[in-house]
Amino acid sequence: MTKEIICVTRFMCLVCVVMCLQACRQSVVIARPERHLAELHKNGADLYIDRIDSRLVMKADSYDTYVAYKVDFRDSVQGDKKLEQERNVYYDYKMANDWKVVVDSDTISPVFYQPVTGLNAMNKEGVLVFELPVGKHPDALLYDDSFGDWQKQFIALNPTLK
Repeated sequence: MTKEIICVTRFMCLVCVVMCLQACRQSVVIARPERHLAELHKNGADLYIDRIDSRLVMKADSYDTYVAYKVDFRDSVQGDKKLEQERNVYYDYKMANDWKVVVDSDTISPVFYQPVTGLNAMNKEGVLVFELPVGKHPDALLYDDSFGDWQKQFIALNPTLK
């Protein structure tokens, strides 16, 4: 009986050593902070902008003709139910009218807007799609907030404008 206990103990020690060696050889995953094209922070609210492929939200013949940006508003302040309803209506239907893209000193309104629904009520996301002149690239985004406290924001996309 004691021989069996000694054998089982040795076997368990061997298994533990092998597992520890395997764990030491595996690579460690380091979480990196999320990188965005642009980030704005104001009064407990955050605005993140990322460029995405316009073909993810609409059928388009040319990738070069359309440019799309995912806009993500995160607000840590919750208001009453009426304010939340008005905010939802704004983000779902009216926010796209407040955005413009600047191309060679001309402003262009979005041709398509797709709200993104999520589980977190504090995040309001949407994808704005702009049709650009052939061979042109956007220089900046303009946001003229008609609902909240963001006021007018100029987001430089061209490194020479920053």
